[in-house]
Amino acid sequence: MLATARHLYSASPSDSPVFRPEFSYLRASFEGRTVFLVLGYVDPHPDGPTEVWYSASGEAVRLRHGRIVSTAGLTTDWRAVRLSNVPEWTRAAKGGQPALRFERERDLMPGYRAGIRDEVEQRPIDPPGDTMLAGRPAASLRWFEERSSTHPGSASLPPARFGLAPVGDRLEVVYSEQCLSRDLCLSFERWNPPAPANIASTSAGS
Repeated sequence: MLATARHLYSASPSDSPVFRPEFSYLRASFEGRTVFLVLGYVDPHPDGPTEVWYSASGEAVRLRHGRIVSTAGLTTDWRAVRLSNVPEWTRAAKGGQPALRFERERDLMPGYRAGIRDEVEQRPIDPPGDTMLAGRPAASLRWFEERSSTHPGSASLPPARFGLAPVGDRLEVVYSEQCLSRDLCLSFERWNPPAPANIASTSAGS
């Protein structure tokens, strides 16, 4: 799958990626770069399907219900994440509820710091005005913030934000901002590539 990603996108930031309709994409910003990740495969898991995304440079990100559950190839990586009592997004979206809470345990590299524990509080927020969204307005999404209390405190993180949209009869994360450390934050946006020029011209003339 990595070879496919390298074929789809030049490693040169000056070149535009060539999208192919048979693949799914994420527009990601991290470490001062904006890149497109391609969906390699979906790994079944008891807590929900886990999407495995690849960049042309070799980074890999695993997402489950929009949350990072592992990374590889970044300056800081979460090698494994264990989540407990995570509320479903449809439950979180119901109005009139108190803040929801769940637990997260993660293993951090480099240095292999294992068993870092986060107590996460989730609450709805108004659409923010300072996102990295490029394909849709922030006001079109339902927004949630997740703040964590971390043990040890030296591994604490900035708040995460999630933008959700209806997909069928469910709400799904289509945009998120999540940090792997205080100094490394990432954004992910589900990306619908524009139609190729020849297809767009044909449609316009029909």
